[in-house]
Parts: sequence; C-alpha cells; structure tokens
Amino acid sequence: MDLTSDEERWAVWMVQAHRFAKRENFTDAVVRTKLVRDAVHQALDRATDPKQRERLELHLARAEEQLASMQSKYDAWRSEIAARRQHTIDQAAEEMARPLPVPTD
Repeated sequence: MDLTSDEERWAVWMVQAHRFAKRENFTDAVVRTKLVRDAVHQALDRATDPKQRERLELHLARAEEQLASMQSKYDAWRSEIAARRQHTIDQAAEEMARPLPVPTD
C-alpha cells in the first residue's frame, strides 16, 4: 500500500487506533493516536499556507479529541483490571484457608 500523502497516512493510523480500541488493545490505540497527534503537530510547525494550517488544525483537533477519548477508555480499562486484581488478592486468605480436596483411591 502506497500512502502518498501525510493525511492518508494519518487516516490509516486513526483507523488502526479504532481497531485496536475495539479489541481492547488500548495501549496500542493510545500510542497510535499519539503518533498521529505528534505527526500533525510537526506538519503544523512546518506549514506556511493559511488554508493548509487551517486543515492541519482541524486534523490536530480531531486527533486530540480522539486521544482524550481513548485515554479515558484506557484509564477505565486499567482501573477495572486493578479492581479485579485487588479482589483476587483480597480472596487469597479465604482460598488458602480451605482444605485441599482429598484424592480418591
């Protein structure tokens, strides 16, 4: 696949980020979205044409909005995992107190 423009590349990266998030691979989704944001930032720094800057600012706003959404999903996902982990740790003493099953002969 030959992506000739930066905007096409960013669009592909955003689709990849959505697909990562759909599979609950939030780490890669957040990283991919940050990659888009940083690439748009660099392009915005180099841009001189007002219309191009305006278009890049729209891309940047979209990337920032998507990043905030993905980051909140990522944080919720991580807190859910931490809660399950803590529940397992809290139940460890009860599990250790149970007698082992006696094997049959």
